[in-house]
Amino acid sequence: MSDPVSIGTAKVLRNTGKALLVEIDGEEAWVPKSVIHDNSEVYSGQSEPGELIVEAWWARLNGFGDGT
Repeated sequence: MSDPVSIGTAKVLRNTGKALLVEIDGEEAWVPKSVIHDNSEVYSGQSEPGELIVEAWWARLNGFGDGT
């Protein structure tokens, strides 16, 4: 498991059992719930935008900054 990183302010658009569809900087992305960190302000069922914190390896793999 890698260290958590912030990938920006996100708003939840859709919630499934295993992932969230979020909007970050005008772009939509599916984020597996398993990579969302406990300190994230974005979580399932939330309607207000907040800081999305995920595992660094996932952020790097999906093109969100350098994952650090």
